[in-house]
Amino acid sequence: MEKTREMLKLIRKMNAQQREEFDKLLENVKALSDEAKEKGIDAKQFRKALFIVDMNNGFVNFGAMHNKDYNNLVPEQLKLVEKFRRENQLINFVLEGHIQEAVEFLLYPEHCILGTEEAELIPELKPEQDKENTRTYYKNSINGGLNLDWQLDLEELRDLKEIVICGVCTDLCVMDFALTLARYLDEINLHVQIFLVASATDTFDAPGHNREEETRIAYHVLEKAGIEIVDNFEQLEQREKELKLTA
Repeated sequence: MEKTREMLKLIRKMNAQQREEFDKLLENVKALSDEAKEKGIDAKQFRKALFIVDMNNGFVNFGAMHNKDYNNLVPEQLKLVEKFRRENQLINFVLEGHIQEAVEFLLYPEHCILGTEEAELIPELKPEQDKENTRTYYKNSINGGLNLDWQLDLEELRDLKEIVICGVCTDLCVMDFALTLARYLDEINLHVQIFLVASATDTFDAPGHNREEETRIAYHVLEKAGIEIVDNFEQLEQREKELKLTA
């Protein structure tokens, strides 16, 4: 994402002659892309995408923000992973990966700094990270939907019909990501059925933060945004059959 942002900044600073040469280069690249499409050489397309949010060590196993109860989500998440592997569909990990001086640390304790063990995916899911049809996105804020690389990748998935979301925390990182996802799909004019799997998603209890109440509010907001909450893996598969979304 950082490289993409730097490239955009450089483009904005170009003078007229530089911009003209750059536009010619883009035309050549587009011509090559069109030729590849005509020959059937194109980016792999998927009908379904799974997004697992913030299953970092720093939220699950250790660190100032961790909650060991999140380990209870892992069996259901692994069922989802196995399903998407079996159907040869896309799996995405959206993870906290903060810079050292993250502004977010003014609100929350330091956590999940890039290059530390806290920022890594939990051991149960880590073997999946380097497999085929898998992508990982890091974020420096609560909202993974602000990752520019993710946005560009999403725009390429023109065959997408279904998205499944799970992870932590329901009312923070998961909700922000899901809402941005839903509205970005509107922006690029792509109709996709979005599910959130409740048994694979959770939040926390803390002073001023009641888990059940925050979850109830989050579900209400998500449903208003067109995101369907399913209780568990089995209900997800049932709804897929009803909506004819089976791969």
